[in-house]
Amino acid sequence: MGIPRGVVLAAGLGTRLRPLTDRTPKCMIPVAGRPIIDYWVRALADAGVRDVLVNTHHLPEQVRTYMTNVNDRIGMHIHEAYEPELLGSAGTITANGDFAADADEVIIIYADNFSDVDLRAMLEFHRAHDDPFTMLLFRAPNPKACGIAELDDEKRVVSFVEKPEEPKSDLANAGVYIVDRNAWQEMVDARAFDLGHDVLPLFVGRMRGYAGAQYHLDVGTHEAYERVQQDAPAVLAKRRIDPDGRRPAVFLDRDGTLIENAHYLSNTEDVHVILGAIEAVRRLRQAGYACIIVSNQSAIGRGMITEDDHRHISNHVCELFAREGAVFDALYHNPHVPKSRNRTVIEHPDRKPGPGMLQTAAAELHLNLGRSWMVGDFVSDILAGHHAGCEGNIYIGDHDAISDADLPDDVTCDVVRDIASAADLILKQQPVSGATPS
Repeated sequence: MGIPRGVVLAAGLGTRLRPLTDRTPKCMIPVAGRPIIDYWVRALADAGVRDVLVNTHHLPEQVRTYMTNVNDRIGMHIHEAYEPELLGSAGTITANGDFAADADEVIIIYADNFSDVDLRAMLEFHRAHDDPFTMLLFRAPNPKACGIAELDDEKRVVSFVEKPEEPKSDLANAGVYIVDRNAWQEMVDARAFDLGHDVLPLFVGRMRGYAGAQYHLDVGTHEAYERVQQDAPAVLAKRRIDPDGRRPAVFLDRDGTLIENAHYLSNTEDVHVILGAIEAVRRLRQAGYACIIVSNQSAIGRGMITEDDHRHISNHVCELFAREGAVFDALYHNPHVPKSRNRTVIEHPDRKPGPGMLQTAAAELHLNLGRSWMVGDFVSDILAGHHAGCEGNIYIGDHDAISDADLPDDVTCDVVRDIASAADLILKQQPVSGATPS
């Protein structure tokens, strides 16, 4: 299968949340210290999505700032669809039909929900059946207030009614859908206004229900917002996220750790992924870790490649990993040219062994450095993790090389043969029982 695309419907006014939404777009209201939309963007990344369309309308500047921050990190690309007048959930899809016309699957999400659904598992469920549409369901405490689906023995939706007087089940529409290419085009061609009222009934009998959300709440009222703030710490704890929304990360050197070393890499033809690297990144993400590349790139400072060349290579690396469901949360690099060959000396705070890239990532991505790891194949990688206060540092190579390095007495690290072994070590020390990705 190809790389799925994502659509996040985020343009609503949030009138029931006023006055909070008078100054903050509904999709940007904070839950445990992070905008609610950020949980969905990270969940899409865990499902292997790199390109996401977000529609905007009310206070779009704040959403644009968020999108710019994500896009500056390269790992994902968020595209804005500004609506001067609201088009409705189905109208947004019609107006942006070309966005996913060539995608095998599209994941569509209402941004104003808080959920523990694992989109990766939902995508696997969708790929296992032959219907064009999958709808996320949750158990509704008040079915009469929701769109209710009735399923047959094969989990096919045989009826769907918005706010029924006599509900046939308590399985409610959670506002998350996965559709194949043909279903996407059918939705585009329907030229409807609302997904729930106008589009979903068209797929009854051709749609499966996925009851994969143990916790799911529409954060549309002040009462719901207060409740989600109370519930969030327990929900997030299962994903290895702190009560204040901070996540642990695995910081990864690029050359020699994820891809084979090439002397001053300057073109995509010389990019070769190290065996086991993609699976390692995927496993770490599944366990709840953010995965971030931090790379010294003195070739830029030396004038051997340009920033655009580096961006092109980085996008190619991201694409290779995303094809197999492994998306990076962010990529950081430093172009400083060192004056010395001594990799233990900090010449620039953002060039490893300096901790600057890790510290910047922690501030921008809401990370907990004290629960994070640094993995690389140079002593400078180990020292960067040490100086940043990481929980652990892993050297890829042989014991003799790291033993001969002039390391301070208080610097320790584990030594493994490759990135796959590094992932094994991290996951062994941090059991993942009950964990799902953020």
